[in-house]
Amino acid sequence: MNAGAIARAKTAPGPELSTPRPAARDRSERGRGVAPAATVERFERILRAQEKSPWTVKQYTHIARTFLAWVQKPLDEVTLRDLERYREFLVLERHYSKNSVYTTIRGLVSLFRSFGFALADNLEAPRRGERLPRYLSVDEMHRLIEVVAPSARDSAIVQVLAYGGLRVGELCHLLLEDLELERGLLHVRSGKGDKDREVILDERARGAIERYLAERREAANGSPRLFPVTPVTVERMVRLAAERAGIPRRVTPHMLRHTLATSLLAGGCDIRYIQKLLGHASVATTQIYTHVDTQALKAAYERARPAY
Repeated sequence: MNAGAIARAKTAPGPELSTPRPAARDRSERGRGVAPAATVERFERILRAQEKSPWTVKQYTHIARTFLAWVQKPLDEVTLRDLERYREFLVLERHYSKNSVYTTIRGLVSLFRSFGFALADNLEAPRRGERLPRYLSVDEMHRLIEVVAPSARDSAIVQVLAYGGLRVGELCHLLLEDLELERGLLHVRSGKGDKDREVILDERARGAIERYLAERREAANGSPRLFPVTPVTVERMVRLAAERAGIPRRVTPHMLRHTLATSLLAGGCDIRYIQKLLGHASVATTQIYTHVDTQALKAAYERARPAY
């Protein structure tokens, strides 16, 4: 090698020492440079680690997946204008209701916060309209209970919902150890708002549970859960049972909770006890049932009938 070649070799730049990139896990946690599918998957894991309800996990991951498919950007590149345009798209083109827009914005706030961004906090959510709860009549409840009577499991589930006022997620998370048949109590652990409460079991519900447990022991079911079913299974069972009972509306497990509250209020139960039974954080939430008790409204009107 001649002197010129040696000099060139000494002055030629060597391999460039680049700054080490962040580990893939850190990048994923910040939502930077990762595929939408990976972001949604990580978001779902975060929600599950926060012990969100299965319904919230399913709903929020769907919101995240739909938004990322629309915006076509990683989270750290999304602007407030992108979020505002997405809201306009939902309202003007997808015709979302106020409730749906509200839920979507709550899901987006959760998504961005989960990856360390506060951008979505600046997106204003609409005020939700107050809808009266839907409930069943006494005759409809009788028919529903009769229809599920041949199945010990279905009968026990419907009667716990109807007489205990549990949310479907709470019912599906009950453990055998949460049941105190002798005292007529169910212990609802980590209900909505991560609060525990005790639910009184009506003697009819207790009888249905005893029958179900007897069949379950014969089947040697080793699950620690009282009802080893999913919310989807319960929702489908209640809907089909209502159809067989000839109820001309789509019936959900939550309607049974509304039915109990309305019935207790009509029977003169103190609203504060209904609040405690249902696990409402505020009595203001329970007060919505005062608007659906038409019999009490008629009686109050008769007592204060105008003199003109």
